[in-house]
Amino acid sequence: MKSKKIIFVLILIISSIMIAEEVEQQPLVTNIFQNTFILDALSDISAQTGVTIIVDTTVSGFVTLELNEVPLEKALKMILMPGGYIFVRIDDFYFVGAPDPKNPAFRFLAESEVFKLHYITAKSAKELLPSIYNPFLKIDEQTNTITITAPRSFIERFKEDLAKIDVPIRQIKISVLVTEVSKDVVGELGINSLDLSLNAGQSINEDWTSVLGLVLGSISFETDVFGNIVSKIKLLEGEQKAKVTADPWIIVSDGKKANLFVGKRHTVVLETGRATSRVESIDVGVSLEIIPRIVNDGEIELTLSPKISHFVGERSGLFSVKRSDLSTTIYVKDGQTIMISGITVKEESDSYQGIPILGQIPLLRYLFGGKTKSGGERELMIFITTEIL
Repeated sequence: MKSKKIIFVLILIISSIMIAEEVEQQPLVTNIFQNTFILDALSDISAQTGVTIIVDTTVSGFVTLELNEVPLEKALKMILMPGGYIFVRIDDFYFVGAPDPKNPAFRFLAESEVFKLHYITAKSAKELLPSIYNPFLKIDEQTNTITITAPRSFIERFKEDLAKIDVPIRQIKISVLVTEVSKDVVGELGINSLDLSLNAGQSINEDWTSVLGLVLGSISFETDVFGNIVSKIKLLEGEQKAKVTADPWIIVSDGKKANLFVGKRHTVVLETGRATSRVESIDVGVSLEIIPRIVNDGEIELTLSPKISHFVGERSGLFSVKRSDLSTTIYVKDGQTIMISGITVKEESDSYQGIPILGQIPLLRYLFGGKTKSGGERELMIFITTEIL
């Protein structure tokens, strides 16, 4: 193992010496150019160093520069860079030209390399990268690859820029708890009055206590408080004073849309005319569209669009659906929970009470029994927790 390390170090040292010798072996250029035609400047350098420099027909312009014992390749860069020209070394001579794909000599100045993308699409990468690369790129959406044909210096810069954007997209876990709580016991949770027992370091964002008027309150609290409230709701559920409708969770990529639906699909028959009708499905429940975006380390911009609907009754064969929509953008911390509340769901039911047997005889049933109506109000609450994975 030690011998392998020694060999590796020796290779590095030899490579460094060879590179240094190559730099040292380059002829040095000393000259003064005052508004000199580039072709004349290159001709003077070629005569001074004894190195052949071939220039294509696209090179033109003037240069003002003073060189004092500058290595040949560095001198060429200093002369050619202002005009956007480059050079390549071929065997024992240098070739100078414009790095333009339309240039007939471009094939002597460029080389090709293929890059396979892992986390983003080739089309997205091309849109995100600086437009300076566009003339040199060819994308293949089927294989998700980008081929660049350009001078080596361009390819190296492209490789660095591509590595900055072809990175894993961060993901966010979104947990949702939808519950209905009896209006009579909502106050026991301390939500309407914001009477929450906060632990050290926990806080409520007062700016979120009202959202667009459609929601009675939208507050945020830390995980411990959320856990306490969920425990209370579970207890109330056992007493039939609350009902947990659903508690799904979903993982979504940063900046992407997540859709959650909790409810039922009802099929109704609609009469469209004489002896004609059609069947139609109606979804009622809670539909939630969420777009999370990580804006800072540990902070999330959360765009919420909940839609809440439920049947409110049936009259003469007509169904009535009540719907409430909300759209808002808020900021939460990683692991923080928000609550949306204020939507009241009314429940009504009819029941018949009467004397056994007699209460079941037609006509007499009205003498020995009767209908009673019962109802109640439940408040719909939505708890949303976000967690950066």
